[in-house]
Amino acid sequence: MSATFSELSERIGRVGELYAQAHNIPRDPDWYLLKLTEELGELTAEHLLLNGRSKPNADGSGGTREALENEAADLFGQFVLYLRANDIDIEAAIERKWLRHLDRHEELLIDRTVSD
Repeated sequence: MSATFSELSERIGRVGELYAQAHNIPRDPDWYLLKLTEELGELTAEHLLLNGRSKPNADGSGGTREALENEAADLFGQFVLYLRANDIDIEAAIERKWLRHLDRHEELLIDRTVSD
């Protein structure tokens, strides 16, 4: 299934709400950033384990591609929740901060290729 970012954001937001309600998790503005940091740490741990840069977990779990992907999904999901909680239009921000450079850099590359 392919979904737009907006559709995915809505679904992730709903899962986040259901999880917070089911586990009685109060979420204040700091919680979103702290949880994002926690998830980055978990992704880092899986990355290091998968690449032989960390000792295996005591229970033998982790260190698989699937575990890495699951942690990446957790980080992405928490990032989306952070964006939603802080009313950040990430598509507009990416366009403004990153994608505006495409035309300029592509033109520079073309100019270099033509002059060579």
